[in-house]
Amino acid sequence: MRASLALGWSTIFLSALLAACGGSGSGDASGAIQVPAKSSSAETAPKAEEPTQTSNAASVLIEPRVQTPENATVDVSPFKDRVLHRGPVPQQVVLPALPPESTFPLKSAPAIFGVPVKIGVARQITQGASAEAVTAMTSWTPSDRGGNLAAWRVVSPKAKGVRLGLRVEHLPLGTMVRFYGDAGEKMYEVSAHEIATVIQRNLDAGDSSENARIYWSPNMGGEALTVELEIPPNAAPESVKIALPMLSHVNIDITNRESFDKIGEAGSCNRDVSCESQYAALSKSVALMDFVKDGGNYVCTGTLLNDRMSTGTPYFLSANHCIPSQTVASTLYTLWFYKSATCNSTQVSPALAAMTSGATLLYAQADTDTSFMRLNSQPPAGALFAGSSPFGPDLFNGLSNDVYGVHHPEGDLQKVSEGTYVGTAACGADSCQFSSSSAAKHLAVRWYRGVTESGSSGSGLFRRLNGKDYLVGQLQGGSASCSRPLGYDFYGRFDLPFHAALQQWLDAPSTTVRTTVYRFYNTRTGAHFYTANVPERDLVISKLRDYNYEGPAFFAFGAQAPGTTPVHRFYNTRNGTHFYTIDEQERANIAATLPWYHYDHVTWFASTSEGNGAQPMFRFYHARNQTHFYTMNASERDSIRQNLPEYVYEGARYFAWGSP
Repeated sequence: MRASLALGWSTIFLSALLAACGGSGSGDASGAIQVPAKSSSAETAPKAEEPTQTSNAASVLIEPRVQTPENATVDVSPFKDRVLHRGPVPQQVVLPALPPESTFPLKSAPAIFGVPVKIGVARQITQGASAEAVTAMTSWTPSDRGGNLAAWRVVSPKAKGVRLGLRVEHLPLGTMVRFYGDAGEKMYEVSAHEIATVIQRNLDAGDSSENARIYWSPNMGGEALTVELEIPPNAAPESVKIALPMLSHVNIDITNRESFDKIGEAGSCNRDVSCESQYAALSKSVALMDFVKDGGNYVCTGTLLNDRMSTGTPYFLSANHCIPSQTVASTLYTLWFYKSATCNSTQVSPALAAMTSGATLLYAQADTDTSFMRLNSQPPAGALFAGSSPFGPDLFNGLSNDVYGVHHPEGDLQKVSEGTYVGTAACGADSCQFSSSSAAKHLAVRWYRGVTESGSSGSGLFRRLNGKDYLVGQLQGGSASCSRPLGYDFYGRFDLPFHAALQQWLDAPSTTVRTTVYRFYNTRTGAHFYTANVPERDLVISKLRDYNYEGPAFFAFGAQAPGTTPVHRFYNTRNGTHFYTIDEQERANIAATLPWYHYDHVTWFASTSEGNGAQPMFRFYHARNQTHFYTMNASERDSIRQNLPEYVYEGARYFAWGSP
């Protein structure tokens, strides 16, 4: 075992303190409904099993559950207060104005079967197309923490918002990346580690395209977006290798609450969910989705789902034609409680909340138009984890055929539709045909109040049993509209993907779930600190200014689970560093021979071998500083080996998980 670098008296104090304490399209109302062809995507998706046609008699209805502050871990917000007129002078990149024919109207946008609503267009940035080009126009200035700062301001004239694509080839450990608009009071801060995690997740899903290597910024409003880098002391500016190859020119001003309802304009026959008290709870499970595909910005609707054991894992369901790949899921932002403040009001509810950390795609299947994800951060308090039914069309036998859904037609404020289930259908690329349930993968619906439109895509179809709401499908599209209210809409059957794959997450019997391990970087010493303790995480953020919070690092078990082994944490009383080991012999040797190492506790449980989805935890040793560094990110491991020869690679030391 090698000794580690001191973290300083502030960490000693901290350790002592803690030890003490749908869219609709044109069509007719006959048995065969002709609809425009679906959009396609060249990006990869997780390989799906072929859905079975039979229900599992052992399955049960999954009950809804409300997210409360008591049963949720509060994530660290990436939005920070920005000190205006401070920071480096950014390098300017101004794109030419878009020609009028390149823009598109948002209000009354045509509803197309299986195509999400587009709200932003892709633009190439020739000045930032390569890392070499960005390096050539970069100037560095000292930061007030001893590091260096650089910034670039990118302008797309007359845009209401910009989402910037950042291609990262290498960033030094401990680098922080910030995005902000010209006059906004907030900035969005993300660590280089979090960006590397997003990119690695895309690559691990099998996407080797250029899109997989791009990290997409938030939309901070306005025609300009500034990206700022702060590298820590002792990091070489010339080691920074990034490109700014593209952006999405967005036609929505998301920073102006008064203009939120301008995202789209739903047809006049749609019903405001705020006027329908019986759907007040269900509406809290529905979110407007904002995401990027091939540089274009789109919106759809998705639903937060509960699992059988109510673990609080944020499972999220939408349509495959909205989120077909992990690369697209990584760009996902969700807007919660995006509804009118009062019945038929044009004002947005003050409860509106945005979640911006993307999602991990677990299952994608085109036949039932299913996209099933796990959000990478917790939804806001008050959100509802909706219930669901695995029983498919059989659930309607001898019972009411009444169905309903809450959604965002044209990306507008939440609306509700009520209708009747009329049978099962088999849908192809451009039409749906009514069919027997044995051959059908969709549910057909006719509305008697409200309809769906583009932007409703992916929203859930529900029915009520014993006073509770249960999801039975997700919207692919159809022909219903305010001008054709008797047209049919079609929802992918939820029971088919449930039995093919989703039950491994939603119907898992164990109450033992993995916990998040968080990562920090000390800008003064270059050492890393890891903790699974949320109060400890928050105390470091609030009290220790030298520490950059780098976000979730990996997942492990907080309590002993089958096949796991304790990971031990030591605290070096001489220099204030922490050391982590799963090796019992290493632990015993430290305890016997290094008395200045104080044994803290078992900090989490992991595995000594592969299996059950566990991935290797790589360890490095910094020979000069005598510090250890741990990562599960293969790209980060390779980058360190290629660019930082002072780090000695020690191989995989144990196995943990990349998801809860």
